[in-house]
Amino acid sequence: MLQEPDEGLTPLTPPSIILWVGPKHSGKTTSAACLVQTVRDAGFAVAGCLAPSVYANNSLLGFDVVNLRSGERGPLARRETGPGPDRKFRLITEGLGIGNEALNSIATQDADLIVVDEYGPWELTFQGWRTAVDRLMTSTDAVLLLVVREELVDAVQTLYGAVPTRRLVATQQKSIDEVLAVLRNNRL
Repeated sequence: MLQEPDEGLTPLTPPSIILWVGPKHSGKTTSAACLVQTVRDAGFAVAGCLAPSVYANNSLLGFDVVNLRSGERGPLARRETGPGPDRKFRLITEGLGIGNEALNSIATQDADLIVVDEYGPWELTFQGWRTAVDRLMTSTDAVLLLVVREELVDAVQTLYGAVPTRRLVATQQKSIDEVLAVLRNNRL
């Protein structure tokens, strides 16, 4: 039996983007992981990658990357060594490989939702996941969910201005419900 579209929800047509938005270190990745589990439990296929924080001695050391299909995990970025909290992060080749594998056309071919965590400063300067996301924009019917810091959301939305986009607050339960509604509507 076909489901009726959710009332009041404007359908997103492929390609489409959901911006999963929140301030730095506000729980965007944690809530995205909850979203992934909820979406899978509802019977949808999920691909892409998450970038959980890595801490040492109560200090942010960097980020790992997790391939949502294979479960493979590796280091993505680590803080440069030296004193002070404002040390920059450096990308790690191993993690970039894992993430790019998670975002390639084979890994994402039957996905309903493709998660990209995080789409940030590197991507806005043509690094990180930028090439993979740009390729997905022309090669998939899946909904792309980009995890984005609050201060970068306007730049990301401007970059993909021609693509139907929905901005959701990452840490609100109703955002998970709205992603599920979008996915259900896309199956109609």
